[in-house]
Amino acid sequence: MNISSEIEKPIQENKNIINIREDSVDRLVRSSILNIINNGSRVRVRAGDALQCYGVNYILENPRNRVHSLRPEALKYLCNEFIAYFKGSLNAEEGLAKASKFWSTLVDNDGNINSNYGYYVFHEKVHGYHSQLDWVIKTLEKNSDSRRAIININQNYHKSDTKDFPCTVAIMFYIKNEKLFCEVSSRSTDVITGLPYDMGFFSFVHELVYCILKEKNYPDIILGETIMKTTFTQIYDKTFNKAVDILKIREPDINYIMPVLTDHVSLLHDIYNEESKTNFVKWVYEHAK
Repeated sequence: MNISSEIEKPIQENKNIINIREDSVDRLVRSSILNIINNGSRVRVRAGDALQCYGVNYILENPRNRVHSLRPEALKYLCNEFIAYFKGSLNAEEGLAKASKFWSTLVDNDGNINSNYGYYVFHEKVHGYHSQLDWVIKTLEKNSDSRRAIININQNYHKSDTKDFPCTVAIMFYIKNEKLFCEVSSRSTDVITGLPYDMGFFSFVHELVYCILKEKNYPDIILGETIMKTTFTQIYDKTFNKAVDILKIREPDINYIMPVLTDHVSLLHDIYNEESKTNFVKWVYEHAK
């Protein structure tokens, strides 16, 4: 085999994968709606009839521009979801049901759900580590080229008749060209009730990992893109009118930007002690009202 001639052959682009790249969550949501309306296929699944696309990567170029402003009450919901994630309780009434009563419809016999992503990031123990977040940080501290900096969400113990089978599979972090990237593997993403809020939280965790590594180990590191790689992504018929309403809004009246993360020690202290002394957590609590 002539290796040199082989590598000169152009690599064929995977035409089954769609990359949607925007610099804000609002623009990402609008572009995702247009893509599904124009290219989606009809499906009938447990959650209802929907238009669905396959193999879509949602790329947020500016992870700090994470607030969804194109729907009323979106900011309030996002901030209440953050608070539930900080607390990390799988009990719905103690956590996510305070953001939306919808979560109460998915509980098991013990009143628990599986999709409190904050539990897996901040609170689920790993042997020898404080949390999966701690695992990610220490893994990248040991080796900036590591391919093991992963937070697992959907796990083997979720394989049951549960109504709440986590849509997110895992969150991976890696450093390339002095940039920290975050790639989320999602089996299914609803672009109305899932994408804007999931991307909001994942981009926060991304910035948090960046903040810690920059303060402790890599002063020249740059915040890269937050990417959600989705196998299935859809608009359900029951929320189709909401999708159309979003398309009618060209730009939000107010563009909310969360405070930049600094002093990760104080920030994590707030998270683990349910306090709000740092500017970021204080902002979250203020906008959750």
